[in-house]
Amino acid sequence: MLIFRPAISRLLQWSLYLLPLLAMIAAWYFYTAADPQRQFIFSSPEKVYLALVRLISSGELFHNSCVTVMEAVIGFVIGTTCGAMFGLSLWYSRLIARIARPYITALATVPVFALAPILISWFGIGILSKIMLAFLSTVAVAIVQSYQGAMSVEPRFLRLMLVVGASRWKTFTLVVVPSSLIWVINAMKLNIGLALLGAFIGEFISAEEGLGYMIVKASGLYDMATVFCGVIALILIALALTAAIEQVEHRLLKWKSS
Repeated sequence: MLIFRPAISRLLQWSLYLLPLLAMIAAWYFYTAADPQRQFIFSSPEKVYLALVRLISSGELFHNSCVTVMEAVIGFVIGTTCGAMFGLSLWYSRLIARIARPYITALATVPVFALAPILISWFGIGILSKIMLAFLSTVAVAIVQSYQGAMSVEPRFLRLMLVVGASRWKTFTLVVVPSSLIWVINAMKLNIGLALLGAFIGEFISAEEGLGYMIVKASGLYDMATVFCGVIALILIALALTAAIEQVEHRLLKWKSS
């Protein structure tokens, strides 16, 4: 009996995860079934299922999802990497950090939606403009998180490196970077959704492919079932990418759980 207890516990946990979803689907079904006119605005679970089957069988959903994932992941990797490197490097100079602070704040507070028309005009309606939007959506968060992590290093560790005569570069690589790693991982978790949002906004404004393009096209035709399929695909992509980041966190921060 003890052997099956963990499996039963996991099954119960997944059942609790699915319970709110099933309740929402049931409420949605009965609400739209009571009045067929509501299906024009809210669609229905049956129509969404049929649209999902059609989009999967035609390959349209897979193609558009791959385009959005590629744009978001490339922008996420570039933005998070560049932001983390820049944020950590600010530890070297408090003066440069103070000078850079208003520019970082401006970059973080300007809505990406406002910059989207400019970037699309510069880089065209292809994937490059969406990558740049994903990059701008993620770089500021990575800078702030990594800099906060670098400045939160235990002072006693820094004093110890000073006592043993370690150079500033050694202190940076052996103490500052490892201590800031958890902050960088947190930035990665936040940036997954922001990268998807940046890519989606670019596709929403002007694109020829991607989930944002598919959703805009379907909404223009009042095809709410296809719109819901696009939203479901975005949610599943976000969950999958978040799970991948959690696996990276588990591998890089094994000492945290030990």
